[in-house]
Amino acid sequence: MASLYPLEAINLVLRHARNSPFYRNHLPSTRLQSWKDFKRLPFLRKEDLRQQSPEGLVCVPRQKVLQYHETSATTGDPVSVWYSGESMARIHTQLAEWGVGFHEEDRVLIRFPYALSSIAHFVQAAVHRKQACVIAADTGTPITPLPRVVQLMRKLQVSVLATLSLQAVVIAEAAEMAGLDTRRDFPHLRAICCGGEPLTPYRRQLLHEIWGVPVYDNYGMTETGPQAMDCAQHGLHPWGDFWMEVLDDRLEQEVAQGETGNLVVTSLTPEATPMIRYVTGDRVRLLTRPCACGQNTTLQVRGRADDILWVQDKPFDLWELQAIVSKLPSRRFWKAAAEPRRLRFIVEKERDGDQIQPGLLEQLRQDHGVQVWVDLVPKGTLYDRNEPVAFGRPGKPSYTCTPAELAALVDASRPPRLEQMEAAR
Repeated sequence: MASLYPLEAINLVLRHARNSPFYRNHLPSTRLQSWKDFKRLPFLRKEDLRQQSPEGLVCVPRQKVLQYHETSATTGDPVSVWYSGESMARIHTQLAEWGVGFHEEDRVLIRFPYALSSIAHFVQAAVHRKQACVIAADTGTPITPLPRVVQLMRKLQVSVLATLSLQAVVIAEAAEMAGLDTRRDFPHLRAICCGGEPLTPYRRQLLHEIWGVPVYDNYGMTETGPQAMDCAQHGLHPWGDFWMEVLDDRLEQEVAQGETGNLVVTSLTPEATPMIRYVTGDRVRLLTRPCACGQNTTLQVRGRADDILWVQDKPFDLWELQAIVSKLPSRRFWKAAAEPRRLRFIVEKERDGDQIQPGLLEQLRQDHGVQVWVDLVPKGTLYDRNEPVAFGRPGKPSYTCTPAELAALVDASRPPRLEQMEAAR
């Protein structure tokens, strides 16, 4: 049973939240007496945030607000989030203790979007807390296309690369296109720090193989700021600034300890825009096990609930999709779709000779319980290398699509038939 301390912290946050027009009507006016009372609180959903943006959830006076951010708006209108000086100071201080161990000799190249997104600003402030140097290489501007990022990493002897895990793969591809060896020609690089998308153990291993350095993760979102980060032993531990519920698909009951469910978070500190029972849309596991760093809780982020693929009543989240990709001869760039009787992947070849070995698809069927089909396609099918700005700005990572979209990508990758070439003359 949860201790009373978080409940007291939640009561303080509820009292604070009622300063906002939205929460004043959304929340009960009385104190919570038990966890049963807490579970009666209404959920906060992204649509609520959209409707209340920009200032409907702000709980502090205007002069207390020091920073503004918005979500990427890839699935609808952007969500507004405000931060007070106290909140930012706490985030910067905690993030500065990331397991990578920032220090004054570091040169950290930040390859996150800066405009309106929050993660680049938080990482930059955390790096500065440790007196390390920041190199801002925003993904959202043509000023720092991929070739220039590669040049900066070598010229400035970058020791830490902070970026999306997919972007770290893209940068490696650009370096190889320039004739460089990622494990040999970046001798000062000592670590990669990831955020902005779930980092599965399979993607972590891929990045380690490509770059030859350890990879550190952090978890959060624009709506909440960071919620968890890797320790030095690569355990993703919650910060304790949020009460985390892991609920079933109906959002009615907590799942059993260690089971996968839907993450719902509640602020335990008085934020400028606190989140109270916010349905994040992420599928997670909360594992209770001792870590060498002294923490006892580890967060495993499985991916977005909206991105789950269903094949014959079996769900496949990002974690399991990347587990399948990890067994393939090419693993860098891919998409997946759920067909009626099989799970289908399109994967860009990394080498001309890459091919599916006999027996692999049958082994994948046995391991994952459904038929798996893989189309290996030429480089450039998913990401055009001829346009370095577009290639370096793949947007928010997306690994799933509809069967029709995947089939169209496969068809487009095939050389034109003779009759088509004749007709084009």
